[in-house]
Amino acid sequence: MVQESSLTEDLASPAEQDSKTVCGLTKVRNQMTEDEAAALDRAIDMIREDEGSGRSKVYSARWLTGVLRKHKYDISESTVSRHVAKRCRCD
Repeated sequence: MVQESSLTEDLASPAEQDSKTVCGLTKVRNQMTEDEAAALDRAIDMIREDEGSGRSKVYSARWLTGVLRKHKYDISESTVSRHVAKRCRCD
């Protein structure tokens, strides 16, 4: 039987909790073929390199989320935004 930790224990060691899981975009990436995963990586790089702001951005987390949802991947724009900004569990 697995012993569950207490709230106090979990709050004392957040890094240990985070290291056991990956972010949502990485989970989606892991479901893709090698070619699709490479294309996703390129798209993320394009978003990071796009110097526009607001509506002048060509590549954005909103755009990528729309593409992924079109292809039946269940993911939120905030999850994509966090990953692109390197503020997710991956980094």
